[in-house]
Amino acid sequence: MTKSKYFLLFCIAFIFGVFLGSYASIQIWILFLLAGFCISLVFLLGINKANRPPDKGGWGVDSISYSKKLPILVLMLIAFLLAGFIRMESGKLSGKDIFKIENLNGQKLSLEGDISSMPEIKNGKQKIVLENISKTENNQKIEGEIIVYAGQYPEYDFGDRIRLEGKISLPENFDGFEYKNYLFTKGIYYIAYYPKIEIVKKNNEGINFQILQFRKYASGLIKKIFPQPHAGIISAMTLGIKSNISDEVLESFNKTGTRHIIAISGLHMTIVAVVLMFLLLAIGLKRNYAFYFAILGIIFFVALVGFPPSAVRAAVMGGLVLFAVKVGRLANAGNAIVFAGVLMLLYNPNLLRYDTGFQLSFSAILGIIYIFPRLDKIFEKYPDHLNIKSMLLITISAQLATLPIIINSFGSFSLLSVFANVLILPFVPAVMLGGFLAIIIGSANLFLSQIISYPIWLVLSYQIEIIKFFTSFDFAYFNFEKTGWIFFVIYYGVLVLGVRYGNKKKENNDL
Repeated sequence: MTKSKYFLLFCIAFIFGVFLGSYASIQIWILFLLAGFCISLVFLLGINKANRPPDKGGWGVDSISYSKKLPILVLMLIAFLLAGFIRMESGKLSGKDIFKIENLNGQKLSLEGDISSMPEIKNGKQKIVLENISKTENNQKIEGEIIVYAGQYPEYDFGDRIRLEGKISLPENFDGFEYKNYLFTKGIYYIAYYPKIEIVKKNNEGINFQILQFRKYASGLIKKIFPQPHAGIISAMTLGIKSNISDEVLESFNKTGTRHIIAISGLHMTIVAVVLMFLLLAIGLKRNYAFYFAILGIIFFVALVGFPPSAVRAAVMGGLVLFAVKVGRLANAGNAIVFAGVLMLLYNPNLLRYDTGFQLSFSAILGIIYIFPRLDKIFEKYPDHLNIKSMLLITISAQLATLPIIINSFGSFSLLSVFANVLILPFVPAVMLGGFLAIIIGSANLFLSQIISYPIWLVLSYQIEIIKFFTSFDFAYFNFEKTGWIFFVIYYGVLVLGVRYGNKKKENNDL
């Protein structure tokens, strides 16, 4: 077994420990004691085995048998699993913290805070997230963040400091969705519905303000260039603004399994990087330089959509895959993605259970890396005209990897989603590139931008009609009850065994 495989196993053990810790609770001192015991045994076994000659059951100095390392490997895996469990346990709110949070439930308070992200405007209301919150009368700090629902006007901006007067409440679960825990993982502990709001200080300086102003300007240009629902879809794909998409259109995306197209993800990050690399290579720039400019393009794109955590995570994962391609080690891209997942869980272990975006991005990329090559080998004798076969197999790979998460999170699945994605995904880069070009050209000449953008309108109209077509097949749309963690373990266990079997079969055929 190679060092990279050991590394992968230890990362998986840590992630599995976080997973178990999200469903069970063990006192953290017991976990530390068990982990210390395992590490002590590893140390003792390692010294004894290394010092004893091979003919007496040791490893010797130059001759090391992997079978002799099995006990130490098992103990190390248990230690990493316990480390994940410890990180999950340390990330849970203590009883004292919960008491302090619940003690403010239902109270009418006067608070001040900073708007931490771009407010979402939809259906005549604004959804605002406040951070750095304190009571107005005594400047006492309030733990966590607050979601504030307000009327559509006046519009508030990212970075504004506002004062609110009203009742704050704890979030409540609905339709089987653990909304309270989901928000708690993001550090959001309260919700305020339509309080009295006063602006204390406007955000009108700094790079964040300049990006915000450009984002607003670009959104306005898109509305002038494209009709609805085209404008709303392009704004979502290029600027991360989904507030202009109607509920009816969103439901159509949901029913056809294509919602990910309008949610900033690793797909969009990869498209931005690939398009930039193609353009830079086309003008004669060397590949190494093109790669770094592509990374800068990803960073700018994340800034443009407002630095949402989901986009930052997708950028990290997409950047790691690009780096693996650059250095010619695509086979090890899976290790890089898993390690990125470990780093994210070290920062916030609650992502694994409660953040659907993290689950989908993580599993989809791993599905493409590990499952697609196996499927591609199985169907290698079939032609790949216009990359249709590759697109279909990539889509199937991602959906196989995300199926239990989709069922558990959304309670539904469409049998035709694979076909809908195959017909739509190849045109996503053209729509995104067209959206960016429309913004650039529209800044100079709006009429010229409207003329040039007509082909993009046609492509997007095609995508919308495809979605409408597949939405009409109600028989292919299934609703499911919420699944438990046992289903996850069994499903992914079978999937991993299937991939391993495919690897072994490929190795035997290559001999």
